[in-house]
Amino acid sequence: MSETTEKQKTDPKAFLSIIRPQNCIIGGLTVLAGIAIAHQITNVWTSLGANWEVFLYGYITYFFVAAGGNVVNDIFDIEIDKINRPNRALPSGRMTVKQAWAYVGVLSLLGVFFAWLNGMIGAIIVIIFLIVGYAYAAKVKELGLAGNFMVAFSFAFGVIYGSLIYAEQVGVWVIPVPSWLFFLTAFMILQARETIKGSEDVEGDALRNVRTIARVYGYRAAAGVQAILNIIGVICYSLIWLLGYASWDLWILLLLGDAIVLGAAISPLLGPSDEKKLLIGSTLDKIGALVGLIAFVIIPLYGVLF
Repeated sequence: MSETTEKQKTDPKAFLSIIRPQNCIIGGLTVLAGIAIAHQITNVWTSLGANWEVFLYGYITYFFVAAGGNVVNDIFDIEIDKINRPNRALPSGRMTVKQAWAYVGVLSLLGVFFAWLNGMIGAIIVIIFLIVGYAYAAKVKELGLAGNFMVAFSFAFGVIYGSLIYAEQVGVWVIPVPSWLFFLTAFMILQARETIKGSEDVEGDALRNVRTIARVYGYRAAAGVQAILNIIGVICYSLIWLLGYASWDLWILLLLGDAIVLGAAISPLLGPSDEKKLLIGSTLDKIGALVGLIAFVIIPLYGVLF
């Protein structure tokens, strides 16, 4: 029995699953989008690929920082996950907490190192983000709405981070308006998804007294809040076209993104405590965020190339 347990605790696959690589891979696109947007607006580099290492190091930095944050989150959520997600690496016993903390240290150092390769300002920002991320996992998450805010902010800020490291490279300290619109779009949609997840995880969240909107004000209030957040996200996304920052040749991305996120807003309203409708809303928000990320990368590239 002890040998079996030890094997579970050292399962190599656990080191991959706990960082949720798909989220890190997708989230890294926000940094690429921020760099590409800043280039499109300022056009300082002679070509988009002139400083390809900024793209590479920026993407890798995001990956490692996000991966470390996911591990820290699971460490502090181990008791909650025993109820909500018992198959994850820590609650299932496939990884020990000690191993997880060591893993966090390695991932964090790698994130800071690759950030430093792009410049000191970027490295300082990453260090601050690491501290904020740990604070979120340790305590702020229990505040519910504030915790959701930090999750959404950390993901969406990749666009601003990309614009900042571009600015440090070229010496033009401007965060373009479309970068802020992309940031607000991603932030609102992710905040909405976190609100929906709060409704899905009410039972497990009670263990740490996580004060989500669903637990404090009820399922209907949570459904209303997520709908408002999603609609604001749709408005910000649409403004990118309406204000002339995206070519109307890419109208399909506008309609597709808006339709998916509006669907995400409507589904929980039809059944605020219905697990199926909450899952549909959460899933549509995730798909909508992916469509948005694809658009965030394509729009500036299309502007530069065509």
